[in-house]
Amino acid sequence: MMERDYPIKLLEKALKTYSPSGKERELATLLKEEMKALGFRNVQLDKAGNVHGEVGGGSPTVMLCGHMDTVPGWIPVRFEDGRLHGRGAVDAKSALVAMIVAASLLELEDVSGRVLMVGVVDEERSSRGIRQLVDDGLKVDYAIFGEPSGAGNITFAYRGRLNFKVTCKTEAGHVGAQHLHRNAVEEAYGLWSRLKTFFKAKESPHGVFYSPTPIITGIRSEGGGFGVVPDECTVNVDLRLPPTLRCHEALQIVKKLVEEYGREKPGVSVELKVLDMVEPYVADRKSRLIRALKDSIREVLGVSARLIKKTGTGDMNIFGASLGVPVATYGPGNSRLSHTKDEYIEVEEFLASIKVYKGTLERLLRSEN
Repeated sequence: MMERDYPIKLLEKALKTYSPSGKERELATLLKEEMKALGFRNVQLDKAGNVHGEVGGGSPTVMLCGHMDTVPGWIPVRFEDGRLHGRGAVDAKSALVAMIVAASLLELEDVSGRVLMVGVVDEERSSRGIRQLVDDGLKVDYAIFGEPSGAGNITFAYRGRLNFKVTCKTEAGHVGAQHLHRNAVEEAYGLWSRLKTFFKAKESPHGVFYSPTPIITGIRSEGGGFGVVPDECTVNVDLRLPPTLRCHEALQIVKKLVEEYGREKPGVSVELKVLDMVEPYVADRKSRLIRALKDSIREVLGVSARLIKKTGTGDMNIFGASLGVPVATYGPGNSRLSHTKDEYIEVEEFLASIKVYKGTLERLLRSEN
């Protein structure tokens, strides 16, 4: 058993290596060298920039998958009151490091099977890393994704996402004659209001997870200028989808609303462009994988694990839907701290999660013998 200090120091190094989406290379190189030093085999980077390594051999194969990227915004790394602060401390470098350490601690003579450790890129944007694994035809029997669930919880369901933008275009004119011209910014806002009102009416009495919820993630106005009525405006929208609403169904609704708005507004052209789609996903709560996680949590923490649904979207959605193998998401940390200005992880929770991952792997690999 390695010293307690090693996992903490590795996490601290990972947090000090700034890796917003699209700039994960330095962290991937760091983890590649650490994995080699820990005894992982076939350690490499793929063409997307994901880092791979494995321990053990044979069947079954359990994939541990965490993401290396974070949202932008540097947070100074510091220890304070048993907490380690830094960008990605919760989302999700603590889970990524815990997985690497847990896999390295396996007593291979006691297990039969292979653990594939993958650190993926671009989870916070378009999930380019996990899509690369799917496109490469990766074959595994189980997959655990590292995201903050809290050490005593297991995430088995996520909502989906339809990410799109709408652009309104009008004819420019003098602001002094604004009564003769349509304002592209105001028209774009009018369209957004219609979209928001429609989905607001579809809210479920059972809560946010079962409701479609749109949010504006960006607004950009082109043209216009001093004394000129704006003639182009683009609104980016992130629409989260409940399990009852698939991406193609949501897209048809959005298309209809956009087309209706355009027909009602002479002198306004409206364009819709889809940026990304991720289907909602609900994993099998009775799978061997989730049972193994539950048993490991009970052994390590002495509590019964809670199965939770997340209102966000994760790489589990894409991988689970594409491969159809048992999947689950687990990791230390309070997800409410994700993407905030003061992310931190409780060090003891982080260390406990290593034991949970290791115990889960042992159960899955031993139970196949």
